[in-house]
Amino acid sequence: MITNSNVTRNADLMSIARSGVDASNQLLNTTGHNIANVNTEGYVRERTNFVSQLTGGVGRSTTERVLNTFAQNQLRRDTTLESHYQEYWDKTAVIDNVFASEANSISSGMSRFFAAVQTAADDPTSIAARQLVLGEANSLIGQIGSMTGFLSDKEKELNLEVQTNIDKVNSLVKSISELNAAIRVSQSNNRYEEPGTLKNQRDQAVLDLASLISIETRENGNDDGSILVNLSSGESLVMQDGSFNVFTVNNSADSNYKSLQLTSSLGKPVTINLKETNMGGTIGGLFRYRDEVLESSRRELGQVSLTLTETLNTQNRLGMDFDSQLGSNIFELPEFAGLNYSTNNSATFLSQVTGRVTEGQASQLTSADYEITFANPPVNAGSPPTVNVIITALNPDGSIIQDIDGNDITQTYSGANALTAQAGTFNPVLGGIELEFADGASYSAGDKFLVQPTKNTADKIIVAMTRPEDLAFASPLHVEASLNNLGDVKLVSTSVPNTIVDNTFANSAASAFNGTGGIHGPGSSPTGAGGVGAPAQILFTATNEYQVLDSGGNLITTVSGTTDFNNMLAQAAASGTGPAWPAAFSALDDYPGYDLSLQGVPKPGDSFSIAYNTDGINDNRNGLAMSGLQQADTMQLNSNGSNSLVSFHEAYANIVSDIGQKAASADISLQAAKALKAQSKDWFESVSGVSLDEEAANLVRFQQSYSAAAKLLGTAQDMFNTILSIV
Repeated sequence: MITNSNVTRNADLMSIARSGVDASNQLLNTTGHNIANVNTEGYVRERTNFVSQLTGGVGRSTTERVLNTFAQNQLRRDTTLESHYQEYWDKTAVIDNVFASEANSISSGMSRFFAAVQTAADDPTSIAARQLVLGEANSLIGQIGSMTGFLSDKEKELNLEVQTNIDKVNSLVKSISELNAAIRVSQSNNRYEEPGTLKNQRDQAVLDLASLISIETRENGNDDGSILVNLSSGESLVMQDGSFNVFTVNNSADSNYKSLQLTSSLGKPVTINLKETNMGGTIGGLFRYRDEVLESSRRELGQVSLTLTETLNTQNRLGMDFDSQLGSNIFELPEFAGLNYSTNNSATFLSQVTGRVTEGQASQLTSADYEITFANPPVNAGSPPTVNVIITALNPDGSIIQDIDGNDITQTYSGANALTAQAGTFNPVLGGIELEFADGASYSAGDKFLVQPTKNTADKIIVAMTRPEDLAFASPLHVEASLNNLGDVKLVSTSVPNTIVDNTFANSAASAFNGTGGIHGPGSSPTGAGGVGAPAQILFTATNEYQVLDSGGNLITTVSGTTDFNNMLAQAAASGTGPAWPAAFSALDDYPGYDLSLQGVPKPGDSFSIAYNTDGINDNRNGLAMSGLQQADTMQLNSNGSNSLVSFHEAYANIVSDIGQKAASADISLQAAKALKAQSKDWFESVSGVSLDEEAANLVRFQQSYSAAAKLLGTAQDMFNTILSIV
């Protein structure tokens, strides 16, 4: 026995040698384990540490993983970031390529259509040129339908990918929870050996989970080796008691627009709605692509398509066709059904809300969705009943659109402004659309419907016109100067903003056109029997005074002291005297629906007649107006009520450039994220990765220590044998 003032050693040489052999053998095993797993994904190299015994020899060993937690967490964060931008860029680049392709360009189709209109307007009597217009119209609509169908298919693919990735998340969360349980058991049974294999499997599952969603981890407070996993937004996935929450995919009114919920079936069921675009990782990238690129481009394409076709319809209705009839619609626009929310009263599901674009209001149409909420009370009794509703403009992600002043865009229709609830009656509302409430009796306070005017409608537009003769290239208004005029006043322009035919005047938008090739004469206008007819003649009584007469020569009104002859009927309605402009005319929205402008110096007695343009098939004024729509600013650029109008080509170019900008920005962000991940992976591998050079050196060193310990063991044996021989 060796004794000093600090320590006492009573181990014999045999015990010391044996502990040395065992220690070296353990070190060799750890090194061999590291070398064998050099290509194992997620493997963290291990290290065995020893303590010396006070009694001599090597004490208990502890095998643990060599891990830098900060490097591991940084790798997870950078993996989330890279996966997010990779998924976002991959999907956005596909949409960008399709919209930017000349073969798919709606802009090219519009250019060909308007070129055909211009050619036909140059020779309005050519049936072949008119037929070419219809051919290009069908081609354009087919192109729009193909593009819309492609985007619709992308939405279906997206939903399948979301569901697949959600299933992966649920599987990984469950695996992490189960591995936590196994680690707790293993670590409690062996305090001196870390369950490295189980922890490696769990950490790999956590890294795989981080590639799908943005998460944060922390060690369990009771030091049992398990970890807690939360979303970066704070919601728990793997909790302290070992239970876990799972994602489910749910939706509100639009069955194709998926939303995320976090649910737990343990104890009292809990459901938490999640902000999809904040999820990060692959899933966050998918939802971000959906909201920023796919859904917005679908609606904007629908807005361009509906605005273009309704604007062309409106212009054709303002003209006269080859048969001297008022123009009709070139395109048939679809109606769109309101979607029920799952929280609606059960009776509400039997009712319907239907919408359509209001004729002549295409310039008010935006890409917004609209949420219709029934107020309290929802229905006002009457014949027909009316409904009290609040209509709110929504972005594709369901958030409320705000105007340029930061106020929510919403409109309440109640009381005197309540909307009629009757089948076949459409009520104009905000955004250039009108709604039909088929049955007011079934609605309850708080019921909601979602109307999507532009999302699923572009591919449902059809070319309704089949006869080229129905293209209304002529103006229905003919203004002719009297042959007896002595002054130099001449016709500058005519305008026909309204050709709605309603000889009963029940429709406040009725015009002076009677639908039978003429305009209202005395007794058939809004003034009734014995009243004056629609304006049919301008008669100058002085150089600054003129009378407006009907087709029977009856005086409608006199305009005196005029300084110009622009929009002469509008001047008559505003300042006509002796008598004043008829109140029955003013009671309508836009009667008579036409006007004219003259220029020059008239002589008393000069006159101009106003009549229907019968047999004016050589007239191309409306055809020129139709071709001019290509450059006209007729489309809403934004949904925020700013009333910023652009042309069809500018609107489509804005869609293409917006997608291109997002794709380019995503590519830059992806390259940066890849660089960050490479850097963090190098950091992590420098600490936790297996270095074959280092392990080879350790192998030589541990082999030498093993040999030395074995020799010591042999020496002890020789000494023991010598002692025995002496005895």
